[in-house]
Amino acid sequence: MLQLILYAMIFFTSIIFINMI
Repeated sequence: MLQLILYAMIFFTSIIFINMI
């Protein structure tokens, strides 16, 4: 369950990072 939350955080962070560029 904790791994799923961590994976979701990385996914959203990558989307924000791509949008900033």
